[in-house]
Amino acid sequence: MRPEAWRLLRDGGADAAQNMAIDEALLEAHERDEALPPALRLYGWSSPSYSLGRTQRGIGSGDLERLLASGFEVVRRPTGGDGVLHEHERTYAVVGSLGSRDFPRGVVDTYARIARALVSAVSSLGVSDARSAQATRRTGRQDAAVCFERLSGCEVLARGRKLIGSAQARRRRAFLQHGSIPIRLGAERLAEAAGRHVADGRFTDLARATGREPSPEDVDRALATAFESEFSVRLIAAPLTRAETLRAAELRAWRYDSLAWTRDGVWGARERYWLGASA
Repeated sequence: MRPEAWRLLRDGGADAAQNMAIDEALLEAHERDEALPPALRLYGWSSPSYSLGRTQRGIGSGDLERLLASGFEVVRRPTGGDGVLHEHERTYAVVGSLGSRDFPRGVVDTYARIARALVSAVSSLGVSDARSAQATRRTGRQDAAVCFERLSGCEVLARGRKLIGSAQARRRRAFLQHGSIPIRLGAERLAEAAGRHVADGRFTDLARATGREPSPEDVDRALATAFESEFSVRLIAAPLTRAETLRAAELRAWRYDSLAWTRDGVWGARERYWLGASA
């Protein structure tokens, strides 16, 4: 029996608003049509960017001005979690139907299945002692504005330090999970983005974990091979459809380029009308 086929989308690098709009457009496509094959998207960021989690508390005008003045793009993700710096990295996104052959409906089960592929990928790049952290539920208020300072979900660790952070969004029958895979991540840059001191002992990157700096192409190959093996699938390169491209343009215009959305995670009646019921 031939293995099932998934879509593979590889992007060299786009700006922050475009990256999030594409991820959400893929999620909406799977929400509308549960028969679509899962998609694995691998991409970079054309400019240093700081992304906020979907429900993360609003960013102050002063912080937003500071980030923009420092050369960072700022965007709010469709997924949860805290602030993440995107600079020298590859980002993965997996989109699929819940309750399918590949993805059970449970949040933890989906995280864990994808984490196994991520651990396999970074291990093949030379990361020793890579493993996934146990999924945990947050309790109470925790003072951490930076995602890399906190372990939650099935994060990928290298020698006990956080290497890959991931977050999910779920829409009835479909889900999106994406995560940052830093090739080189400096504590100073992370602290500059966060606006405060960051304890670099809690996180690592591929360069430190492997003793060399893998290329984006190396990372993509390792990820593609690992996902094919873990899920027993074939990855077939396929671009965005015309409908997905148009929807991404709408989402960008009315959500991810919106100052109100970026700052507070809210939008007005005009945006709700254009974004439709799924917003």
